[in-house]
Amino acid sequence: MIKAEIKPGKEYAFREKRGPGVPLQRVKTIEHIRRNKWRAEWIEPNPGLVDYVESGQLVALWKDAKHLLKEEENAERLRSHNQEQGYAKGSPVEDALQVVFESTGEGLHLHN
Repeated sequence: MIKAEIKPGKEYAFREKRGPGVPLQRVKTIEHIRRNKWRAEWIEPNPGLVDYVESGQLVALWKDAKHLLKEEENAERLRSHNQEQGYAKGSPVEDALQVVFESTGEGLHLHN
């Protein structure tokens, strides 16, 4: 979530620790305090709790939370599939793909 997009009075998906797989909590921002600090009220799991949160902990609008979780699940499945197939950074598969892309002469590059 971009800091400039956060607005008081909106509901957001909050993560205590940043990163995929960490449970989402539902909060409502009350006011901007300073820099990246917001005062927020919890809706779930601790209704009524008011505390300070950082902008980086507000990961998405609450209405978009299911979409965010689906994207994270898809990314994890893709990582798992690639690992099962032997694809990893610096692997022979990556090197072979890079050679093929470079040999086309089209300026194509393989990025991770």
